[in-house]
Amino acid sequence: MKKTMEKCLKSLGQKIICRDNLIKCLFSLIGFSDEEMVQSIFVYGHTASGKSLVIESLLAYLKYNVCIINCVECYSSKLIYEHILNDLSMHEMNSKNNFTVYQKCDNMMDFITYLQIAVQNDKRRIVIVFDKCDRLRDMDVNLLPALVRLRELTGLDLCTIFVSDIVWEKYYSKNGLLNPIKIHFPQYTREDMLKVLFLYKPKDYEDGFYVNYLNLFLSVFLRCCRDCNELRYMAKINFDKYVEPVESGKIDKNDVRSLWRNISGILKSNLEVVYLRVSTDDSEQRTKLCQEIESTTKLALSFELPFYAKYMLIAAYLASYNPAKDDKRLFVKRSSKKKRRNTVTKKPAKLNTQLGPKAFTLDRMLAIFYAILDEKVGLTANLLAQIPTMCQLRLLSIVGDNNLDGPKYKCCVSYDFIVIISKTVGFNVRNYLYDFI
Repeated sequence: MKKTMEKCLKSLGQKIICRDNLIKCLFSLIGFSDEEMVQSIFVYGHTASGKSLVIESLLAYLKYNVCIINCVECYSSKLIYEHILNDLSMHEMNSKNNFTVYQKCDNMMDFITYLQIAVQNDKRRIVIVFDKCDRLRDMDVNLLPALVRLRELTGLDLCTIFVSDIVWEKYYSKNGLLNPIKIHFPQYTREDMLKVLFLYKPKDYEDGFYVNYLNLFLSVFLRCCRDCNELRYMAKINFDKYVEPVESGKIDKNDVRSLWRNISGILKSNLEVVYLRVSTDDSEQRTKLCQEIESTTKLALSFELPFYAKYMLIAAYLASYNPAKDDKRLFVKRSSKKKRRNTVTKKPAKLNTQLGPKAFTLDRMLAIFYAILDEKVGLTANLLAQIPTMCQLRLLSIVGDNNLDGPKYKCCVSYDFIVIISKTVGFNVRNYLYDFI
């Protein structure tokens, strides 16, 4: 038994590093042919911590009858049933069979019957992997409890593996749920991440030179990001900037201190766009990003602002593009009707929304915020903390910081952007803009 596990580790260790203990743990549960497999396993951990890679590589080595399901793609129980039956029965959908599935299946009872028939001539062990399994919570109530006990229900030599980014306690339901064996994939440590990123070293550079760069890179990025895929991408982009002075002959490749001084500013600026897949100093990459998020809708929805922060941003936009003298007319609710005057006011040739944002005070923005918000909310520290956060996101900008009355702000978003944000909270911003009244 020990030799079998060592042989597996030697085979998988060539492409998977820093995960030997987890491979041993999984192998001990499903890898020994003379022992019974466990009924279900729950694998959880941070994004890009090697969960899917380890499971898929181990199952490919064991050569079991395997079905791997992405629960984002298979968004209903019917699609899950049919996908499992297709994979385990080796049924291929093509033009010859008019792309029909192995067997149409709508409920758990039929699925169990068809599954027993589909694998009756296959003596291999069966493993079904549910990736992104948190989506199962939104499907049929009996689906997840049945899948956890699928071995018991079918009587087959079968194991179900659930892969998730969240803990098992988030899956509990009122109907009760059998607890699977839980395996946690911890985040890569600094030493582990250094080994992983070193695998992608460019061929033209020495090992020591690239290790020095990775140490500098991780000293900036590892505190804010543990996603291996994002770090690998950013390490590749910033390495081009790191070697520029070396290739031009300005700095010696062994002068680590001068190289750090040259790259530190670039690394810190690129830290702000770590998940945007773009470098602040690369204009070509910025152009591609602009093309990708050209749609204002995608850009607006990418900012996951809290509910009250959205109203705060709307209030800032209204303060920037409405004349201060018209605030009372636009925002104060009148208790009694007043006679309308027949005076005709001439509006300027250009709309306020075309002239650019005007500076406003914090008091004015908060007054508009409370005027447009239907519910009563206290002015708490959490609420005020949204303002510097929006400044960091460049939704607002600070102007006139030396004023005796305090700083003034400008709203930096466009009309289309604020319309989309207002729709997410059910607010019609046009009804409160001077240009449209």
